[in-house]
Amino acid sequence: MREPIAIRDEVGADAAEPREAGQYVISSALRTLQVLRAFAEPPHRLGLADVTSRLGLEKNQAYRSLKTLEAAGFLTPTADARFTLGPAAAEMQLAATRSTGASLMEVAAPLMDRLSEQTRETVHLFMRVGDRALCVDKRDSPQSVRLVAVLGRSFPLHAGAVPKAMLANLPADEREAVLASLEDLPRYTDKTILDRDRLAALLEVIRDQGYAVSDEDFDSAAKGVGAAVFGEDGQVVGGISVGGPSYRVDEGALSRFSLLVRAAAEEISRRLALAGKL
Repeated sequence: MREPIAIRDEVGADAAEPREAGQYVISSALRTLQVLRAFAEPPHRLGLADVTSRLGLEKNQAYRSLKTLEAAGFLTPTADARFTLGPAAAEMQLAATRSTGASLMEVAAPLMDRLSEQTRETVHLFMRVGDRALCVDKRDSPQSVRLVAVLGRSFPLHAGAVPKAMLANLPADEREAVLASLEDLPRYTDKTILDRDRLAALLEVIRDQGYAVSDEDFDSAAKGVGAAVFGEDGQVVGGISVGGPSYRVDEGALSRFSLLVRAAAEEISRRLALAGKL
């Protein structure tokens, strides 16, 4: 966990002295941003008591910061009196990730176009952001009934085609950390695997075959195939997938998609490696 930045109040003892974080920093704003940063750490869902204990703030200070972030759209309240990251945070995350991941998106674009033409289903491109998969680009299916994903939305790595493909190819210690946190992760459908041993065994299969199948484990009405994309250093940087409604994506379609998606992911990885050596 990140070490909190020391913050001085704008009023009170020694208020006229330079602040540790900078003479011209607005302490209340800095405190609020520190509260926002706390949501970057698992479980990404915090209440007032969680924030005060993590940052050492008084309840009144933490509450004002939480409500300010909610009003600005950076946090969304939940039914259990906690908060999760809101749409404004997703917009900022997408903008920052697109800026740093421009090469991935540029390299992947023609492969996404090709997959879209080959399958006539929805194609998604994800980037790895810590222990989550962030949707950064897509190609919508031309068919009237299709999958719909929101750009900038991120997902944990235990369910869905690309998230599982990414998880399967993480270093062992990072993979184990995600497996150890399964009880804190969401069950999207009755097919979502939250049993550590079952998921660990599935990840071995995914790693060996080079792709993952989402058979209604994320969306009860959708199926798809995803494969991980690797950077020049051989580490997972993202993934690409094809998916559609379950009634249209049968076993034959999944088998065909698996070949196409794996080939696209391998080609993106190859081009990223070449770009890194130029």
